[in-house]
Amino acid sequence: MELWFTEKHTPAAGITLKCKKTLFSGRSEIQQIDVVETEDFGRMLLLDGLVMTTERDESFYHEMLVHPAMNVGSMPQGQALVIGGGDGGAVRELARYPSLEGIVLCEIDPMVVEVSQRYLPGISCALSGNERLEIIYKDGVEYVGQTSQRFDRIFVDSSDPIGAAEVLFTAGFYSRCYSALSENGIMVVQSESPVYHLSIMKQIKQALYQAGFSRVLFYTGPVPTYPGGYWSWALALKEDMKEIVAQQNLPPEQKQKLNFFTLEMIPGCFVLPAFVKRALVSRQT
Repeated sequence: MELWFTEKHTPAAGITLKCKKTLFSGRSEIQQIDVVETEDFGRMLLLDGLVMTTERDESFYHEMLVHPAMNVGSMPQGQALVIGGGDGGAVRELARYPSLEGIVLCEIDPMVVEVSQRYLPGISCALSGNERLEIIYKDGVEYVGQTSQRFDRIFVDSSDPIGAAEVLFTAGFYSRCYSALSENGIMVVQSESPVYHLSIMKQIKQALYQAGFSRVLFYTGPVPTYPGGYWSWALALKEDMKEIVAQQNLPPEQKQKLNFFTLEMIPGCFVLPAFVKRALVSRQT
């Protein structure tokens, strides 16, 4: 008997993947967690029945989440914070920067980390044996509201704005992140699919400006297993830059290990399609 996984992105569209077997299925105190072995995309992590990452295209997402912000502006030398991201992909990419003093991973669900370390070692490889990493199991909103640390970069690697993750898309949360950033800090938020979620992208932009950020820039890239196969991220600057220019902050030996991102993508990835630009038009640009 053939096993297929289907995720509906709308009532009339979605993605279907042929699976070899289910490797893990369990429920934490927060959510349902599954790991499935697929034919074409390798191992796939599901949270509450939705695709979070796959071995084949995880680099498309994680490298684009991290490296644009790490390679504009001055060399990040202090602390970096990842909110969510319990699979470890964002931490793995940040670990490529020896200039960082430390990395904090704030993940609400310990089981996501445990399952990822067991079944997704290529993604979670930097979660163990990393002296610069501190893992904190806590609600991200609560953490940024209480921490006395200041971060050069903050990455919000959240699930969709549904249920517990909904608060991670609000001006109140972004304001707390703003306060937790250093003077020239940069925050990146995964901002959903331009194909299906333009209204959410616009809400994110408005909320980031309400939180005090001086400039918000969206950039896009393909992630085949995500809704529409096309994803976006919002880069929020505490202090504006006249122009986005690539800086060689990634060591050459690490640059060669990347699967998707190249420095040449900056500033090109910030050039948005016409339909996205029109949807995001507001009084603040």
